[in-house]
Amino acid sequence: MRYAAVLLMSALALGTALLSPPDPASPEQVPGTEDPPVAICPMVEVGNQSTNISVLSSVNGAGRLSTFAAGDETGSLEFRTGGSGAVTIAAGDAGGVGINGALVEMPSETTAAASVMASPESLAAESCADIPTGQAFISGGSTIRGSVFEIQLINPYAGEANVELTVTSEAGIESNDQFNTVIVPALSSRTLPLSQIIPGRERVSANIETTRGSVLAFGRQVTDGEAALWRAVALGEDWWLPVPRGGGTKQMLIATPEAAEIGYQVDLYGPEGLVEAHAEGVIEPHGNVVIPLAAVTAEEAGVRVITTGPVVPALRIDSAEGLAWTTGSQVSAPVWLLPGARSPRGGSGSVVVLNAGIETVTVSIRSLSDETIVRELEVNAEDVLVTSLRGAANGYRVESTGPIVALWTSQLDGAGSAAIGIPLQDE
Repeated sequence: MRYAAVLLMSALALGTALLSPPDPASPEQVPGTEDPPVAICPMVEVGNQSTNISVLSSVNGAGRLSTFAAGDETGSLEFRTGGSGAVTIAAGDAGGVGINGALVEMPSETTAAASVMASPESLAAESCADIPTGQAFISGGSTIRGSVFEIQLINPYAGEANVELTVTSEAGIESNDQFNTVIVPALSSRTLPLSQIIPGRERVSANIETTRGSVLAFGRQVTDGEAALWRAVALGEDWWLPVPRGGGTKQMLIATPEAAEIGYQVDLYGPEGLVEAHAEGVIEPHGNVVIPLAAVTAEEAGVRVITTGPVVPALRIDSAEGLAWTTGSQVSAPVWLLPGARSPRGGSGSVVVLNAGIETVTVSIRSLSDETIVRELEVNAEDVLVTSLRGAANGYRVESTGPIVALWTSQLDGAGSAAIGIPLQDE
């Protein structure tokens, strides 16, 4: 892929080297060299909707953004992260068209990317993914009247992929042939319109198992013209989630694909400090529970979710400031990258930091742009800090003297987005 469209399939196939034995080197590949780390991003280039892809790195290095659809590369361009270590690229400039995928060849291992989708009435953002897992889970979609929920399956590799979905809602396990052995061709994207397949559902979750090849999955919700974007992730039993300010509907959904009861405990980091077991109980098999958060406080907060079995917690925000979804993080870390984080011109944005430790930490928040702004703030033990985004940055780097979890938001004219950051643990 690195030099011509004919090499695209070879380069992408090498991305699966961690999943299967590598193929012999092609004549153009120098023996002993390694492909760069990659990120796979969703993109929408339809009508008045467009996608920017932001790349943040610890180095001033070179990379390449390629878009693909219907089994072939549709375009590509080279980029440099520059002195700030960050760059934002319009997917349309790299030949992006339709609802498809993009692949970013990164300049270093300590690099992250995110997709930011915008239209005159919507704003949505999510981090891109790297190596797919065989199983991923997405929760929280809605197909009730006025809501459109779809799952985008992206196959950036050279071989065809097969996927099986187990979809659940308040009606139980949904039975539909369209969920069985979904074929996603090579270098292609396939969208499942769940609002058409299972309309009238308030809460929809999907367990996504790849039985052949590799696929990454993203959910996209549109309600009253406003959009939210979030990624299917691996299941876990210990999660952290910062919660931004605001009222309206602000709730956490904890869902599981397991066929057994799962116990859960939610610790709340709020205005009264740490409240252990703020909520606790049992999740029914293939079920979910909703934890209201706006009723507790309209200020910033944080939660930790501990369970006896695999789950995924997701944060849903639906307010006058926009619609947003994001998932939690299974780790806390001293360094976080927030690609795509910025305050839109005429709008606002924030960084929300949860101190996951038992000591006060000093947090450095650095905007990555031509004119870097650095702020240092203290966050007390088991406390949450919110600070505004400033300037036309391509993203932010957040460093701390102790373990933290970081999330960012943006708002503009009633449209909003929220995205969990990307931790760097081995830097």
